[in-house]
Amino acid sequence: MQPATDKRRKDRFERFNIVFAVLLAGWVPSILMLVVSYTVLRNTLESNILRDRQSFVNLIAHLIDDDFARTGNIMEFYQTAPEMERVFAGPVLETSAQQWLNLRYYTHPRIDGMFLAGADGKLLAALPPEPALVGKDYNSALWKASTDAATGASTSPVFARSVDKRMATEVVGALRGHDGKVIGYLGASVLVERVGRRLSTITFADQAVCQIIDQSGTPLFGPNFRPRTDPVSDAERGVVNEILRTRSGHFTRDKTIYSFSPLQMTGWIALVQQPREDAYAPVHNLLSKTSVLAGWLIAGTAIAAWLAGQFSRRQTEAARRIEREVTFNEKILANMPTGIALVDPTSRRFLHVNDAFAQMARQFGNLPNGVDINSATYDQVKIAPQSAIEPVLSLGSPFQLVEQPFEDRSGNTRFVNVNLLRLQDSQQTVQGVLYLVDDKTRDMTLRHELIDANAAKDQFLALLSHELRNPLSPVIAMVSELEATAPETPQIRHALEIIRRNVELEARLIDDLLDVTRIAKGKLQLTFEPVSVHEVLERACEICREEAVAKKLRIDFHLKAERDYVDGDPARLQQIFWNLVKNSVKFTPAGGRITIASRNLGPDKIEVRTSDTGIGIETEKIERIFNAFEQGQSSITRQFGGLGLGLAISKAMVEAHGGTIAVESAGKGQGATFTVTLRAIPVPAESAPSNGQKLLAQSAPTSRRFKPAHVLVVDDHQDTCIGLKLMLERRGYEITTANSADQAIEEAQAADFDLLISDIGLPDRSGYELMTELRDSKGIRGIALSGFGMENDVARAHEAGFSEHLTKPINFERLHEAIESLLADKSAPTA
Repeated sequence: MQPATDKRRKDRFERFNIVFAVLLAGWVPSILMLVVSYTVLRNTLESNILRDRQSFVNLIAHLIDDDFARTGNIMEFYQTAPEMERVFAGPVLETSAQQWLNLRYYTHPRIDGMFLAGADGKLLAALPPEPALVGKDYNSALWKASTDAATGASTSPVFARSVDKRMATEVVGALRGHDGKVIGYLGASVLVERVGRRLSTITFADQAVCQIIDQSGTPLFGPNFRPRTDPVSDAERGVVNEILRTRSGHFTRDKTIYSFSPLQMTGWIALVQQPREDAYAPVHNLLSKTSVLAGWLIAGTAIAAWLAGQFSRRQTEAARRIEREVTFNEKILANMPTGIALVDPTSRRFLHVNDAFAQMARQFGNLPNGVDINSATYDQVKIAPQSAIEPVLSLGSPFQLVEQPFEDRSGNTRFVNVNLLRLQDSQQTVQGVLYLVDDKTRDMTLRHELIDANAAKDQFLALLSHELRNPLSPVIAMVSELEATAPETPQIRHALEIIRRNVELEARLIDDLLDVTRIAKGKLQLTFEPVSVHEVLERACEICREEAVAKKLRIDFHLKAERDYVDGDPARLQQIFWNLVKNSVKFTPAGGRITIASRNLGPDKIEVRTSDTGIGIETEKIERIFNAFEQGQSSITRQFGGLGLGLAISKAMVEAHGGTIAVESAGKGQGATFTVTLRAIPVPAESAPSNGQKLLAQSAPTSRRFKPAHVLVVDDHQDTCIGLKLMLERRGYEITTANSADQAIEEAQAADFDLLISDIGLPDRSGYELMTELRDSKGIRGIALSGFGMENDVARAHEAGFSEHLTKPINFERLHEAIESLLADKSAPTA
């Protein structure tokens, strides 16, 4: 018993020696790493962070200094300029000073104001003008002493300008005569908000706040770099005094790090403050990760030491675990829907295949009957080309087929992705070719279904617009007939106006839906020509005039743009501005005001602003106001109606013209302002008579016709035929109607007609075919009337022989003009 006991003790002692050695090897480096990290490394990293912060603050100071240095250089330029002596020698000093400012101020875009003061500090002239202060001391206590002591320009503390109460600073230079004496002072105002906008473009670290402190110890900015107007608290005053005393460097107070650097030009100080925890967060994160790593090393070492005594058991458990993992992987591969196989690089036989690949090989890989897939070769499975495997093995170039069609045993087509990849081990030895087959038939089917559904949607919209437009035409016709024949009573006139207005609104909604479809498909077509924006605005307002008068709205025009011509589509531009004016009229309460203003932004830009005192737009809704079907909120839709498409269409059309459109609103009930910016062009030279003038000239012969024109009207909608017949006969035409293409052919064979007016969607064949046949057989010209108004519909109408294409509901004035134009062309003498 004693030898066995001694052996067990020896084994236990050896096991403990192994454990001790492992613990010593792992714990000592880990503890040393922690000690070094929390002493040397921490101090080094924190010093580097402070140095980088100081460099960042110096860059901010240089950035602001650079802006003020440019303004200071301007002041220094004029300090000894001879023209300044001439200004101060003028007969009326205030007048000559103001005239000089008016000439020089606008040549310096970075300046927000300028002033001239006498040698005693009294104001002579200023821009923006301050007539009430002329002749009085102009804040000289802020800048005079520092300016007199400076050789160049000096900067004053920040103060609220009397003209507009905006926070600003003055960069002032003493003007000296040829004898070196001070004859006056020239100053430039720089708004604090300008400095804030420059700083707002800089991205600061987490919780970091940038501040600028002037020479009087006043912080310039509040939240979001807005000018600060509230007084400095006692706690802030202590920090500011410390910064003014030190001028450059950094210190920590109340767990906040303050890094600051002076601005050489102004004497101000740039400051960046940040909570200490956030500033040193990278160091703390690194130390925590180091601690975690050291903890894991210590724990891992302890585990490794304990496992060292259990080596044999671990080996057994590892073998069992590997066996379980292999079984698990085999089950995953066997049940994956993607076909996976491994091809031997020498024999080209399939070493391993899963069930999905075996099924695919038999379904559409033409694997011979009776051949087991595990004994088959690469060439026997006709999925990838036979020659594809050689480049994969020799060059390692992957082979790929995407959505390759295959016919399976049942005759159906399957679309398959095929990939061949070379497999290599760690020694770069080729292990085989990995064969991956993915059946994409379902994806292809779904894709084609989506394409077909999209095409069906477009067809549905076209048919829907046609079917919605057809009933509107007879309504418009009958309203026009009643307007011409009904008694002149207010009740009847009012009822007819209501009917006409709502039918036209229905047509406008249909057009908006079609415009949205055109825009979404990128088929919005524009015809560009020189157009006066002011004329377009006047026409758009004229359309809305009655509605504005009914609501007692005041419309003010401030059309100050001298270059008001743009290269654009007149109809689309009128639609854009009509939408904007219509919105203002629609959403402005009775007695409100609408302002339409224009101005030039440089020589090649024109800006049009449409402002109202209406219901306004909530801040959170502004970003979505140009989305289709968006009206801000559901209550607006219920109260004012509409689909919410006008602004979306306007935005697309403005962008198609190369312009921009934007909206501003102070909030609910505060009105809204829409701004459209377009590229301006020079006023076009006088040219030949316009198309409208030509049309009037061509229509003149109508009065010389001895008999009424005979017109054939074809439409399968009976009410439309009746309405067209009544309206056209009242205008002096002889009308024959037909409800189908065959009936129209019979009428054309029985009589001679001067003109054909036909619908496109006829029951027996299309209006295109009818027009082609009558043009070839009778030489008749035609006008297409249809509810189909897409660009391809218009193009098909012209190809079929129609001279004009008009959409329903019918605008009878436009139809009458088209008829007279075609009849005039027909009767005009030929050369």
